Amino acid sequence: MASEQPLFLKNLWYFAFHGSQIKRGKLVQKEILGERIVFGRDNEGHPFALKDNCPHRGVPLSAGWFDGETIQCCYHGWKFNCSGTCTGIPAMADDKFDVSKIKVYEYPCKEISNTIWVYIPQNKLKLEGAEERLPNLLIDADKKFLHVETVTMPTNIDHSVIGLIDPAHVTFVHQSWFWRSSKNLKLKEKNFVPDDLGFKMARHKPSSNSKGYSVLKGGTSTEINFQLPGNRFEHIQVGEKNEVVSITTLTPINENETELNHIFYTTIGLAKVLWTPLKRLGKTFIGQDLGVFHKLREGLDTNPTLMLIGDPDTQAKWYYELKKSWHKSIEEKSAFVNPLHAQTLRWVT
Repeated sequence: MASEQPLFLKNLWYFAFHGSQIKRGKLVQKEILGERIVFGRDNEGHPFALKDNCPHRGVPLSAGWFDGETIQCCYHGWKFNCSGTCTGIPAMADDKFDVSKIKVYEYPCKEISNTIWVYIPQNKLKLEGAEERLPNLLIDADKKFLHVETVTMPTNIDHSVIGLIDPAHVTFVHQSWFWRSSKNLKLKEKNFVPDDLGFKMARHKPSSNSKGYSVLKGGTSTEINFQLPGNRFEHIQVGEKNEVVSITTLTPINENETELNHIFYTTIGLAKVLWTPLKRLGKTFIGQDLGVFHKLREGLDTNPTLMLIGDPDTQAKWYYELKKSWHKSIEEKSAFVNPLHAQTLRWVT
């Protein structure tokens, strides 16, 4: 099952934070794809992302001071604006030197519907297609997502993605009164089509043994979409007027850890009133995944031979095909071609 291709995908946008996690005047360091990045929000509320090293001696800028306009290194007091341009070197007696020639690398950073995304380029000197590849979050830009949970998965991005899109684990990992029982298995038949950087499970009526959907009245249908580099989007239509959007993102921290974030949006008024208990259920659901992933980590440490079998594991195979095609497009400097085809998959869960 192991892939020989590079682990990380570049020239793509990665989920970094829910908007509530970045405050004005505060700096936050985060490691993404093994790169240490400092995030902040300027006085006007705009987020930014810079390489987390002072170009002088390499000290993390996140360890310095920030007033909403200027970042000052804690080592020698060098100053930088939110675009990474040096604005001052206190120890320099000669003001003839143009400090603005000194730059800290600035990553493209966007805030969409109260979520913050960062673009990780293959070549930092040449940004390719950044604006074209912004994620479609399924709601209008003026709407805002609620934050459900952020956890660190103790596995690399490949194992984390396979766990995210694997249908067969749901019955056993998520056994609970509010979701499903392993004693009530049903045959599922789902239609899939390729879609942009991934694949889509065509809109359908949720399974009768998925209790979480049963509380949604007025006729319910759902559409689930997976997109590189590791994002799962679910849009639930409830009657003619209401909708639910549930998004799970996977962002590689390094070669051994992956951050999972879950965000949620709905137009259902009662859900907003009951947000606290609903959020608790969401955390429980994700906690079940985290628990089994710690067990998976124990197993992987013994370097076992792994396999992907039949329709339940087909989506995992598609993920590897998509990765291969994306790497090829970067190497050959060509347009990405989605290698997948429409297919119907069957499994019992």
